[in-house]
Amino acid sequence: MKQFFFAWIACCLLAFPLSAQEIKILTFNILHGERADKPATPNLADLANLLIQVQPEVIGLQEVDSMTVRSDTLYSGHLDFMKKLARETGYKGYFGKAMEYDSGGYGEGVLVKKGSNYHTVNLPNPAGGEPRAIAWVKAELKTLEEFYFGTTHLCHEFEANRIAQLDSLLSYAATLDKPVIWVGDLNFTPDSPEYQRIPNHWKEAGAVAGDTLNTYGTPETGARIDYIWYDSRKFDLVEYKVLSHITISDHYPVWAVLRIKKQNE
Repeated sequence: MKQFFFAWIACCLLAFPLSAQEIKILTFNILHGERADKPATPNLADLANLLIQVQPEVIGLQEVDSMTVRSDTLYSGHLDFMKKLARETGYKGYFGKAMEYDSGGYGEGVLVKKGSNYHTVNLPNPAGGEPRAIAWVKAELKTLEEFYFGTTHLCHEFEANRIAQLDSLLSYAATLDKPVIWVGDLNFTPDSPEYQRIPNHWKEAGAVAGDTLNTYGTPETGARIDYIWYDSRKFDLVEYKVLSHITISDHYPVWAVLRIKKQNE
């Protein structure tokens, strides 16, 4: 039944052929590799199966453990989650450590089919609390076109931190010499000061699609806090979905397809 369901999701997402200039994107807070619907059960195999089925060009993960005691409890051994997931899916993986945690690291993960210049940028924390970071990669398409892709998980406690972190990542994105897409669990809702602060050339895929489904918790009582943002001067939105039937975390995977604009558009 599980294989049938993932195959159905893949058919829905791949129903229309993509041109070489279209980019499939997925962002997902993975709850440190533990199933939300079955506590103390690993979710890596289910996640790998989903990625193999839907085949995004770039994937941003949040709440990723690396070599922690917690992963030892879940996976019967200290686990480099991104290395294992990359091996299981055939992607190139990168772990961006935001902080030391439980004798290992905790942060963001990036998976790409082809990429370079993997790096992590620490984000400011003026109000204290957990350290935060954004993991970046310069991804390359089959057409040899390149773009930067970043994934982050902003502070869950303090608005002042989220604003500072948002300003920092947007300032950094403005220095990059290729088009930029950034994603993540931002811990703010569309009616928040943080959301309203983002400059107009950045578009959020769910808002452009008119899709307000929650990305965290339940469809009825959760919140929309996971996003895919893109530079509208460089990309157009083709498709957006919240995969609300995937219950292997307390968040849902968020999916979008973007098309690179031609230079004369």
